[in-house]
Amino acid sequence: MTDRPTVYKPATRADLNAAIEQSPLHLRPILESVRDFGTAMMFVPQGLQAFRIPRDAKKPTILLVGDDTTRSDGPGGFHEPSLRRIIRASSAFAVVSSAPPVEAYEAIARMAALTRRNVLLVETRVEQELPWMELIQRLAPKRRIILATVYGGHA
Repeated sequence: MTDRPTVYKPATRADLNAAIEQSPLHLRPILESVRDFGTAMMFVPQGLQAFRIPRDAKKPTILLVGDDTTRSDGPGGFHEPSLRRIIRASSAFAVVSSAPPVEAYEAIARMAALTRRNVLLVETRVEQELPWMELIQRLAPKRRIILATVYGGHA
């Protein structure tokens, strides 16, 4: 497992337009929220390196946790204190362990735009959906969670 930095950088409207045109359909609602509704987006790749929402972030942040590469490590594949911090700082969640449904990404993007609060979307594999769900429910009880799973998934 290699540690990689979190990706969080400013983008121009032209950058976002180009990214929207080139991105898969499911990511477009998130990029459109950044472009049109004053949200931020932060991608957290697998790795044990510490990360945090930048202190100067004055916008609600859509946090995308990428646990669906060639393998899925679940919460154990991330820096635990950082993961706990972003879960506690988020008001709504989505765990996607299936093909990415555009509706789940739209819902998360809308929640960030409308509530002006941080939201977290975890992209994982079906074998790790329960560990993600359990961690979120333990650290952020009573907060909304969208689960997109395969037929016969674990949850």
